[in-house]
Amino acid sequence: MNVHVMDLGSFPLDGGALFGVVPRSRWAQMLEADADNRIALAMHAVLIQDGNQRILVDTGTNEASSKLLEQLSLLQIHPHDITDVVFTHMHYDHSGGAFRSVAGKFQPIFPNAIYHMTEQELNDALVPDERTRHFYNPELASLISRTGRCRTLTDSRMISASVELVPAPGHTRGHLAVWVHGPERTLVPGDMIPTTHHLNVHYMTAFDENARLTIQTKKTLLQEAALRPTRVVFYHDPRTPSAIVEKEENRYRTRPSD
Repeated sequence: MNVHVMDLGSFPLDGGALFGVVPRSRWAQMLEADADNRIALAMHAVLIQDGNQRILVDTGTNEASSKLLEQLSLLQIHPHDITDVVFTHMHYDHSGGAFRSVAGKFQPIFPNAIYHMTEQELNDALVPDERTRHFYNPELASLISRTGRCRTLTDSRMISASVELVPAPGHTRGHLAVWVHGPERTLVPGDMIPTTHHLNVHYMTAFDENARLTIQTKKTLLQEAALRPTRVVFYHDPRTPSAIVEKEENRYRTRPSD
């Protein structure tokens, strides 16, 4: 059992979009912003090697696909070796890197992979509404649904001996989290906890579809993570890709993972 966190580069985003109602005077002390109020959001994919399975969780933007392949190559992993691709959700910055554009059409980069997401997430990505159409790519969702290698879920599911997918709605209706029940327990919460600063349960992005549900889901994930040492992956954190999360009175804090 091995869990590798891979750096896929960054892209600029308005700081207020990442922190929602948190005032700039506060979030600007946490992450540096440029003259246009933008911060550099990291993208951290996760490769889980569990027995004969090579499970990739989230893949960055379409522009990050070459960086993803470079990172996998450093681990001596070929695209054909990937057995499973898990999308915590299908926003463009989490799903686009699994595809390349050839002659104006998208093609899967991992031809042998089974694609995992919640049923709700796939449906929402296929038919986005006025609010979500800026984040979903229906062409990619349609391609996945037609591969014959798409496995959607509505409840928790083990996809290997140690990897569990758990519905974790709030950021999107169909968001999921990934638990790795190995010697070093790992949680991949996607955009439910995009940075270490979002360990504050009241901090959430402006894109979260249901604020109350985000708080409820985040509390559940963090309470479980704090029961015993758990490495949490922070997909968008430019400084801390992952860390051990601990509870201190009514707050959560991090310490470096070993």
